Amino acid sequence: MPRDRSRWPLRFRLYVLALMLLASPFVPGGLSALLASPGEGALWLLFISAANMLRIPVLPRFNMEVTLGAPVVVAAAVLLSPAFALLLTGLALTGERELKLRAPLWPALFNRAQEALSAGGASVAAAWLGAQMGQSVPALVGQTLIAVMVFNAANIVLVTVGLWSRGQFEGSEAVKHTSAPFPRFAVDFGLVLFLGVLVVVAYDAVGPWSLFLLALPLWLGYSALSSARESEDRAEELALRVRELETLNSLGTELVQARAREQVEATTRQALQEALGTEHVEFSLDGDIPEERDVVKVLGSEPAAVGVPFDLGARSSAVVHAVAGLAGMALQRLDLERELAENEKARARLSERILEEATQERSRIALYLHDDVLPCFAAGEIQADNVRTALAVGKPEQADDLAGSVHAAVHDGIARLRQVLDELRDQVLVPGELRDGLQGALDDLGLRSGVKGSLIAPDSLPTLPLAIEILVLEVVRGCLTNVARHAQAEHAEVRVDLHHEGLTVSVVDDGDGFDMANVGTDHHGLDLMRQRVELARGRMAIESQPGDGTRVHLEVPL
Repeated sequence: MPRDRSRWPLRFRLYVLALMLLASPFVPGGLSALLASPGEGALWLLFISAANMLRIPVLPRFNMEVTLGAPVVVAAAVLLSPAFALLLTGLALTGERELKLRAPLWPALFNRAQEALSAGGASVAAAWLGAQMGQSVPALVGQTLIAVMVFNAANIVLVTVGLWSRGQFEGSEAVKHTSAPFPRFAVDFGLVLFLGVLVVVAYDAVGPWSLFLLALPLWLGYSALSSARESEDRAEELALRVRELETLNSLGTELVQARAREQVEATTRQALQEALGTEHVEFSLDGDIPEERDVVKVLGSEPAAVGVPFDLGARSSAVVHAVAGLAGMALQRLDLERELAENEKARARLSERILEEATQERSRIALYLHDDVLPCFAAGEIQADNVRTALAVGKPEQADDLAGSVHAAVHDGIARLRQVLDELRDQVLVPGELRDGLQGALDDLGLRSGVKGSLIAPDSLPTLPLAIEILVLEVVRGCLTNVARHAQAEHAEVRVDLHHEGLTVSVVDDGDGFDMANVGTDHHGLDLMRQRVELARGRMAIESQPGDGTRVHLEVPL
């Protein structure tokens, strides 16, 4: 059952509540400051919200961005009281999705709480340094510097714990994904410090109206940074896409060579770990995925499934689905290969069974010739010698009688030999002439028992495996023999249908039928036929009841 992606782990929700609880003692002081200076508070609230709308992607793979709001929040932390800075930062919009009322509740609360606490911590540090250095431009620069340091440190710690609590990363992985490499960190830190100092100094000199004057240069500065950052991130994104394509290509090659389901499982898990950059990936052939993972079904090979961290992003999710698709095709290939091998083994066993039965039949015919046919000709030979002796001694009457015995012995031998030849002819099946063989069996049924037979089959059946043709013909002959012996039927019908899954044959008669629950233990013909069909991985079903005839349905895969 697919999980609801809108659900957030319990530990993440508890973490957000803890952050809000930690910030709550500052709220009364912030409200008092806001009531005392509502105009100034409204300007800062508007400025921080507008700055937060200007977002710059830093980790597109995980939908992580920074905003122009960082230097503005740092400036508010330096210029305002800790409670006032915390309240305004917490009330300000943190992104465009909140403005459009599309932001999920828990992430929105987390963003507000962690930014408010970071701003409050930065403001406390700046106020402490300001108390030490006094109110001067160098003091303001120093306050801004320490505020930037505390704000960045607090932000990294809180976001890292947030990623961990959401189940996306563990420990060092979360730190790695929230911390930028040193060159980028240095540039970001320097730019935030410079713009923060600019806002603080201008505000100290001009007052609240300086926020309007600073909006344009701040926007132009961050626009330039945004363009450079987007170009860099696009290059990283392109490199990531190339690496993902290489991973998919390598995975496809390895899966083609896989010879066991467990090998597919291990190879797919490793490929996903490399593509997503995390070890927190699950692959289960039986669909047993932990609750803290999002589930992606392996289509065509259910219940197999992939478990990945929640909220990977559209591109990473596409990679996961592609990998799952490759794994599904590999598992289906293994299933088909196993089924094909089983079919080949079943056909080999069927061929061996047919060969064994043919050997037994040849032995039976040889014994019949030896015991029944040869004695007739041997008797004729002896009587022929007696005829010669009778003629030699001048007993023509006796010779005539002996000649009649010779004729009778030879005639009897010829009749028995023809019977053997007829049986052999019936058992010979020329490949590709199954239809003619079935029609011949129905004709023999009419000659032996007077039962009218009809064949419904395509005018020309394709050439089938000889073992299958022999099996079908023998089963139909066995059914027609039962009709002649037991059914007291007037009509029997044989229907043949060929479809993409195999061959279907039905033998139906209008005879007496029988009670299938009360078949004598000495009647083994139907059971033997069923065993031969199952040996060929086919299926044989029998339906009958007294007074309603008998229907035998045979399905054989090709």
